[in-house]
Amino acid sequence: MLAKKMEAPKDMQIGSIFETKRHGSVAVIEYYNTHTVIISFENTGNIRCTTAAKLRNGQVTDRSVPAQSSMVGKQFESLKHGLLTVKQVDSGSIVVLEDENGAEVRLILAAVQKLRERVEEDSDTNEELELPTSLSALTKRNKKTKDVNSLLKKMITDYGQ
Repeated sequence: MLAKKMEAPKDMQIGSIFETKRHGSVAVIEYYNTHTVIISFENTGNIRCTTAAKLRNGQVTDRSVPAQSSMVGKQFESLKHGLLTVKQVDSGSIVVLEDENGAEVRLILAAVQKLRERVEEDSDTNEELELPTSLSALTKRNKKTKDVNSLLKKMITDYGQ
């Protein structure tokens, strides 16, 4: 069943261009309502449906593009090779990187993901501890609290067995 077309807001007119956070520009093809906006990705031509809120925030992803391609251009520090820049991701889960001297280095995707995780961990430990400024900030749980709570819960449930 097709939704009944509504009058589009000024920013959602047919042909309006929006920038996404990861997949370039998109153009509005049809506007039915705030929950149903048909868009086309300009770089791939892929057509899909999204909501007006996601479109305005740039949170639309192009499903025809492999997820690994978002790694292109990222830099990672390797103990063996130094600073590496991702040049391309092959379909066979091989990542082509370039070191500081311009030499090509090939690694499997899992090894590059470990490098990325290590970089993210280092950035987390380097950040200063932010003190909460409000009651709602005090009640928020971070990832470490959730991990500790789940580990403690598992220990308690396994204790009687």
